[in-house]
Amino acid sequence: MKKVTTLAFGLFLTASTLFGQAKRYALLEHFTNTLCSSCASQNPGFFTTIKVETNTDLHHISYHWRTPYINCLYYQANQVPQDARADYYSVPGSPRVSLNGATQTGLAYVTPPIIQDAATTSPIYVKVAEITNANQSRTATIKVKAVGTVPTSAYRLHVALVEKKTTYVSPNGEREHFNVFRRFLTASGGDNITLSANEQTLFFDYTPDLGTAAQLYVVAWVQNQSNKEVLNSGTRFDGVTATDEVSVDNQVTLSPNPTTGKVTLTFDKLTPQYLTVQNAAGQIFENVKLSKSTNYELNLSNLAAGVYIVKVKSEEGIAVKRVVKN
Repeated sequence: MKKVTTLAFGLFLTASTLFGQAKRYALLEHFTNTLCSSCASQNPGFFTTIKVETNTDLHHISYHWRTPYINCLYYQANQVPQDARADYYSVPGSPRVSLNGATQTGLAYVTPPIIQDAATTSPIYVKVAEITNANQSRTATIKVKAVGTVPTSAYRLHVALVEKKTTYVSPNGEREHFNVFRRFLTASGGDNITLSANEQTLFFDYTPDLGTAAQLYVVAWVQNQSNKEVLNSGTRFDGVTATDEVSVDNQVTLSPNPTTGKVTLTFDKLTPQYLTVQNAAGQIFENVKLSKSTNYELNLSNLAAGVYIVKVKSEEGIAVKRVVKN
């Protein structure tokens, strides 16, 4: 995993941020266990209540942790971070749920009115774009922006890889499991993040190993460390989109390719913002802010021979190009 934080300048407003507030997506962190009989009796009703497969106003993560049975299949797959998340909330047993970082409670507490109240608005937005690179690896770009007054506190960014739906007849009789936690791309306790209200935009890039699971996706959220409140969260499925989440690969050309050193990038009807160069493993070699021009000369002379990924972020979208260095 590699992460890079950079700045994008210029005013970026959507309908959701016109008045200094962004749409808030309710984050439900659900603690369960595949050997727990209470989970089997309560989870189906909970999933129906939150409309787990169709609700576009919330994000849901299922953590399978050590209580009440350590033999839970999903717990055994990744024990430490799931225990850490349960310990963070002092969860006493399963099933339980935390809504936007509030003190965990029983599943029956989460009703449609409660979810609606939790969704409202936020002084920040969190947007997730997932891009498949030329080598078929996937890069997740997390965009965090303060659009209103953010309470003074310490904040952390959490980025988790989850599986949208799995079918597994578990010992407690459950057959369908939703948004199953697989692992963190950040540290288990999150990565420190500094928020401001001056139209500063922060980008964080991760190249996760997606394995063979077809329904893996990224959930990202920003959490206040003093009171555990989740300011906002995001996934690639969110209905409120930003123009820079659009692929504009065909509007960027790169030549010569292959190259022995210098490469010229030409931008067609784009306003470039910044450029990164990385290898297939996600290692970042260059990260530069771009001016509003129609081309840019990239020098790869100091890099070893191999295949590199060049990513250009612009006001109009994201372009990902593959270049071979001889």
